[in-house]
Parts: sequence; C-alpha cells; structure tokens
Amino acid sequence: MAKPSNISDTRFDGAAIWAGLTPEYQAKIGAYALEAAIARGISEHAGGPAERAAIQAVTEAHDMLQEAVLGDGGLNDRQWIDGGERFRIPSVIGLVCQSCGCSHDDPCEEGCGWATETTCTACAT
Repeated sequence: MAKPSNISDTRFDGAAIWAGLTPEYQAKIGAYALEAAIARGISEHAGGPAERAAIQAVTEAHDMLQEAVLGDGGLNDRQWIDGGERFRIPSVIGLVCQSCGCSHDDPCEEGCGWATETTCTACAT
C-alpha cells in the first residue's frame, strides 16, 4: 500500500504557466534559462578555463533564474504548491510514484514498473 505523500495529484505545467506570463517576465526568465543551458553545454564540452568559467556561470544563471521565478514578483506559491504541503512536480518528468518519488528515468533501486499512474510496483506491494 502506498504511503502518504507530499507529491500533489496535479502536475506543474510549465507551458501553461509560461503562456500566462507577461512578455517582460518571459524575456527575463528566458534570458536566464538560455544562459544556464549554454553554460552547462560549455561545461560539458570544454576543458580548461572555459570549463571553469562555465561551471561558475551555471551556478550564477541558475541562482538568477530561481530568484526570478520564485523570488519577489515571481510565481505565486499556489502555482507549484497544492494545499501548502503537496508539491506539483514538473510535468517534464513523466510518471512519478507519489509514494517514493521514483520515475521512469530514476526507478527504485530494486527495479520497478507502474502499478498505476501514481504508484510504482515496488510501493504497491
């Protein structure tokens, strides 16, 4: 039987939230996201000074992105937290077990599949 969870039944739908943002806010978030993605790409492909600088850029761009999204003037908590204690997991991850948090790309250590759309086979037994 699945344990109680802090995972919401409702997913965080980034595309839907994005569509409701002002163009100015989209531009700010988009610029930080591009900076973070490019910095990570450089850090994975370059060596030497470029790699070092890119690793720092990943950290800084991520921090700026998180502050823009979750800081003052960012998204309302109700957009990603359901009822104060249950978190809306981003939809990009696919199925997630509400009991243990495993997913298709991060299964339980002993292996698992899906008993239902919200419970893996390891937690269903």
